[in-house]
Amino acid sequence: MTILEKNIQALLSGVNEPLGNKLLNFIQNKTCSRFNIDENLNIYDKTHNVFMYENLEEELNFFYQSILEKTPRYPFVCIYGIGNALLIKNLAKHYKHLFVFESEIELFILALSTIDLSEELKVYKVVLFDCVAKDLEIQIAMIFDQQSILEYLSLYEMFISSHYYLKYYETSILSLNELCIKTASVAIRNADITCFLPLLTHGQFLQNIPSMLKSIPFQRILNERKNKFENAIVVSAGPSLAKQLPLLKAYQDKAVIFCADGALSMLEKEGIVPDYVLNIDFKDCHAMKFFQNKENLKQSIIALECATHPNVAHSLKAENCMIVLRNKALYQRFNFNDFGYIDTGTHVSHFSYTLALALGFKNIIMIGQDLAFDEEGNSHSKGFDFGEKFEEEHKKYK
Repeated sequence: MTILEKNIQALLSGVNEPLGNKLLNFIQNKTCSRFNIDENLNIYDKTHNVFMYENLEEELNFFYQSILEKTPRYPFVCIYGIGNALLIKNLAKHYKHLFVFESEIELFILALSTIDLSEELKVYKVVLFDCVAKDLEIQIAMIFDQQSILEYLSLYEMFISSHYYLKYYETSILSLNELCIKTASVAIRNADITCFLPLLTHGQFLQNIPSMLKSIPFQRILNERKNKFENAIVVSAGPSLAKQLPLLKAYQDKAVIFCADGALSMLEKEGIVPDYVLNIDFKDCHAMKFFQNKENLKQSIIALECATHPNVAHSLKAENCMIVLRNKALYQRFNFNDFGYIDTGTHVSHFSYTLALALGFKNIIMIGQDLAFDEEGNSHSKGFDFGEKFEEEHKKYK
């Protein structure tokens, strides 16, 4: 199998089938008429009667050093121009992903006939983009939307692989750069990572790390308790909870109870002791009130989302508290694997449900999760610490 065939096979393996098929169709029906490559791997452009590299070794080394110096510890780099692929091969070892854009199919053919990139292509270490593909914008968007790329889009810059591209493809480079910036802006806007909340919660997570390391590791809870019980009841503070409390009290010993923090005081008044109490509040004004009766919490495990307000984490004793990491790359990269990972969602009932799932419960009953106001316009159950019409009056507690 030739080098070109290996590279095309890698593209056809699911990496970039449209480009693989385009290259396959080209070699079956056409030959390179505009470009050729010599024994020194320099490419000659017959249209402009010029070699791609005036001094091949010197120019490749210049761009290699220049790109590396400008992108220390970058996870990815975008480059216009595959050239003879030597620069791409050498740079690939320094990045998780190298995104290479090329407009000329003949240059794809020559480069992939010369340098074996098959392994890099298979694992997406090198990702090739055909700049004349109709779905180029969609391809870029799919890459930029990936969490591992999205987090670093502010580092985006389009580099070139040789002076030749800047001289003869400047318009294409500028157009592509504009497209990438537009696509990156859309990805960032959709993710809303520029708003205050993600920055706030990430900062709170960092503050919570000392408390987390002293708390019960989530993986220990899984090892000790997973699949030990069949029935779980997830308790939320919706309007219907009040009428369900007598039945819950009667059956509390027949199921494991996961209690949203807002429902805790209502259970305490009925003498119901939850097995787990959960909280995801990024503000402390609510949670500190929910957890004010700490003596009643000694028999429960308190599960906090990793970005819960640090005042809440500090106020609770580590021996019956666990701070759980979300199943996002942002948290996984810290390698605190004993303390993760779970989909905590955006509200405490979601967290309760996914925790019950993680612990292997076969039957999960949800009560007080109304997802609606009752007939009197109440958003929460009678006995809720901040009143039954909390949603209507919540601005008082912001």
